[in-house]
Amino acid sequence: MEIVASVVSLLVVEGGKFVYRSISSRIRSCWHGERMGDAADSHIKVAELIPCPSIRGHTTASQTMARILKLLHDDKVQRLGIWGMGGVGKSYLVKNLNNKLSRPSSSRKPFSLIIWATVSKTTSSQELDLKNLQTKIANRLNVKEEETVERTAIQLSKRLRKEKFLLILDDVWEAINLDHVGIPRPQKKSGSKIILTSRSLDVCRTMMTDVEVKVEVLTDEEAWKLFKHQVGKEADLQNIKPLAKTVCNECGRLPLALITVGSAMRRKKKVGLWEDVINELRMSRPSIHGIEPNLYSSLKLSYDSLQNKMLKSCFLYCCLYPEDYSILISELVECWWAEGLIGKQLPYHAALNRGIALIESLKDSCLLETGDSDNSIKMHDVVRDVAIWISTCAGPESKFLVQANIGMTEISEVELRSNLERVSFVSSSIETLSDQEMECPNVISLFLQCNSLLHNIPENFLRGFRAVKVMNLGGTQIRTLPISLLHLRDLRALLLRGCNHLEELPPLGCLTKLDILDLHDTSIKHLPEGMDQLTNLRKLDLSYTLNLEFVRPEMVSNLTSLEFLDMTGSSYWWLVKQRPPLLSFEIYFQEGHTENRATLEDLQSLQRLSVLHLSLHDTVKAFEESDVYWIGRLKTFQCSMSLSYSPRDIQRLTRSSEKALIGRDLSGDSLEWFMSHATSLAFDDCCNLHEILENVVINRVECFTNMKILTLKDAMLNEGSNAQFDLLPNLEELYLDNIEKIKSMSILADRLGLSFPRLKTLVVTGCNELENLFYLGGRITSLPKLSQIKVDTCAHLNELFRHIAGSAKEHAAVPKLRAARLNGLPRLQCLCRREESWQSLVELEVVRCPSLKKLPFRTTNGNSIKEIRGDAHWWGKVQWDTDDIKLCLDQHFVKII
Repeated sequence: MEIVASVVSLLVVEGGKFVYRSISSRIRSCWHGERMGDAADSHIKVAELIPCPSIRGHTTASQTMARILKLLHDDKVQRLGIWGMGGVGKSYLVKNLNNKLSRPSSSRKPFSLIIWATVSKTTSSQELDLKNLQTKIANRLNVKEEETVERTAIQLSKRLRKEKFLLILDDVWEAINLDHVGIPRPQKKSGSKIILTSRSLDVCRTMMTDVEVKVEVLTDEEAWKLFKHQVGKEADLQNIKPLAKTVCNECGRLPLALITVGSAMRRKKKVGLWEDVINELRMSRPSIHGIEPNLYSSLKLSYDSLQNKMLKSCFLYCCLYPEDYSILISELVECWWAEGLIGKQLPYHAALNRGIALIESLKDSCLLETGDSDNSIKMHDVVRDVAIWISTCAGPESKFLVQANIGMTEISEVELRSNLERVSFVSSSIETLSDQEMECPNVISLFLQCNSLLHNIPENFLRGFRAVKVMNLGGTQIRTLPISLLHLRDLRALLLRGCNHLEELPPLGCLTKLDILDLHDTSIKHLPEGMDQLTNLRKLDLSYTLNLEFVRPEMVSNLTSLEFLDMTGSSYWWLVKQRPPLLSFEIYFQEGHTENRATLEDLQSLQRLSVLHLSLHDTVKAFEESDVYWIGRLKTFQCSMSLSYSPRDIQRLTRSSEKALIGRDLSGDSLEWFMSHATSLAFDDCCNLHEILENVVINRVECFTNMKILTLKDAMLNEGSNAQFDLLPNLEELYLDNIEKIKSMSILADRLGLSFPRLKTLVVTGCNELENLFYLGGRITSLPKLSQIKVDTCAHLNELFRHIAGSAKEHAAVPKLRAARLNGLPRLQCLCRREESWQSLVELEVVRCPSLKKLPFRTTNGNSIKEIRGDAHWWGKVQWDTDDIKLCLDQHFVKII
């Protein structure tokens, strides 16, 4: 009986297990989207797990993941682009996303089908790429491929339309026509989504992504954690840790670099080995195991994928500058222009625009990034290393010598090989140059700038650089240049910016191909002989030449190709022809040169001139007594003036003024003319500003479309008439300094009818009666282009943006704001209304604002923030809606007090 009971019991248990397995199997079948009666699809899983390290504990990656998951639940987002530089961890991120969606915490799957496909870039034709991608998707769906791409596309499309699918396309290098592959366009009602990863923002845009999420490099803390994990416990040894930290920093917080270099240094305990790897990383081609095949070759693919040879050449050119160096965009583009990289025949403005477009393409490909200011760019440290590797030793482009910022005192003749085309010794502490002739007949760019200990260019040094087109000696202490300069007959750009000891140049008349001459902040007293023969000169920068006393008329009027003349802050003041000097300082400037002196009228013959910055004495008389119709054809016109200052005052004012007009009592038609033609205008200590504005508002029948920059300083703004239309529709920058009797900038806006559709920069200082920046509603509902705000020392300011009751809620006050600096605002309590968040903010600084307890941050915009600066006491008092927001932002806080 006991035996029978045991058998029955066993049968019951095993039978129960069988039933359980059957039920579980059926549940799993439903779970994985299997369908009754569809044998071909009977074993399709919702998703397949992809082996990869977890992002758990990686704050930056986790935040990006959280944002992506939120966007996947947004019905407005059907196509999502994830982009970033090579090696930053895009694939690593979406693999974790795939695995997370494969194991949802709830019983409901967000997608009935998840497809992962890496897009191959190794095939040579688009059809093969499509075929390869079709094969991967067809295998995932158990769909039989047809004979042609087109017929297979029909089958894939038919199959996918039955599913709520998520398609992840990893490593997309160029736009793919998804219709040709057979991928139906996701619709809101279907719930299907497409995610693609790419190194290029332009690829995302071309594929019509609804939102693009940029994957950033790691924080310093995360980088060190990852690096230590690769190296092992040796990274924390007392004698190794400082060296390991240095090696980690050299990897530029790039995950692929940290993994590659960290693995190469795993469990190494000898100090000498660590010192050696530091030296290797600072070389153009480090001999570290795995660097070339794993890191450099991976990043070189971004270079290889650039559209044309011109873009590649422009990219490599950037590595001539030192590590972590902010390169002025205008300087870089001018070098490209002078070399002929971007079209030698383009006019200056067209070349500048073309250069900016190329820079944006390189930024979209993650090969360049914004520098310390909006008008500069940088290369990521590792990207620069790869560029140097390519340009010095990895192929036919290897004709560079880059020795920037390496602390050498003199140049070795051995280094200057005859096949070199571009040579850079920027910021290298060079004190002396050889007086031997260097045989470098192919060098076309020679960079020696920022060697502050260099006092002399020997006569024979330049003779070997016969083909040089761009030579930069800026920031050195040279007092003159050798006669051998005149042998450089192909020279197109001579850049001497910041050579403040330079007093004279040799005659330049034989350098007939010269396009650009930059003498900014030099000590020259007169222009060099032969200037009138430089008929191809297109840009002349004489800004802040504080010792420049005399310019002959023919040295201006004969420069028939001149497009750009900048004399901002120069001590040379332009007068009107045939008018005797009226004031003592004019006599001072004209002493000994009363007749043969360039005047305002001598600029008339320059038919190609499009950019003009200069200083005038007594602008009102100048524009009443001379025919200046020709200024109307300029694209940019800036002018500084004074009425009754001494020579020393003039030097001081013109050196410190960044804007267009300095004066005390301005009125009449001349001011009207100025406001119509100037792109930048400043009213500094104008006692009758109220009358000026009143006159403009009442009498003006059309707007000042050229005006882009307006400065009001040390003035009183009384109530008065309001304009009926926007007088400054193209205003981009507005500066207010110590303006009295103004409680809101909306008062100024009403006076001039301003709606600020293009305002990008706003700086307000010392306006102690100001209570808020703007009332929003009515004419001004938002500031759609505003990207920078600085508000300093406004004692009564309690709110930045106040919304008029009943105004439209859908308008964000500052949707494009990237940087905000707030200082000395003791009553400031509110930045914007509670429900609004600053989605684009990257940088915030808060100093001496003790009443500010709320910030406009949500989890949705935490990913954009890079740095919050302030004092620790204030930061500790900030109130948060959730602990997650505080945790998210704590890592970006930098204590400054």
